[in-house]
Amino acid sequence: MSQTDNKYRSRRGKTAIWQAKLMLLIMINLAQLWILAATVEAALGREYKQLIPLVVASGVCWLISLTLIFWWKPATEQNKKIKK
Repeated sequence: MSQTDNKYRSRRGKTAIWQAKLMLLIMINLAQLWILAATVEAALGREYKQLIPLVVASGVCWLISLTLIFWWKPATEQNKKIKK
């Protein structure tokens, strides 16, 4: 394989990883919107016992999103950092 083929494959792989990352973030954000709707409904219905689990679930979604944004990188980038 030529060096150009390797660069093309590497770029395609990184694109696939970023697309997967974006899809995961979209799914998590949709789940968080659903949790927000359930939280508002519980608060308006004065069902305060349901609020704590919903707030915790929203916090977990937020932490997962932060993890995906800041720490989840393609393996090739992590290997480059180790080699330097």
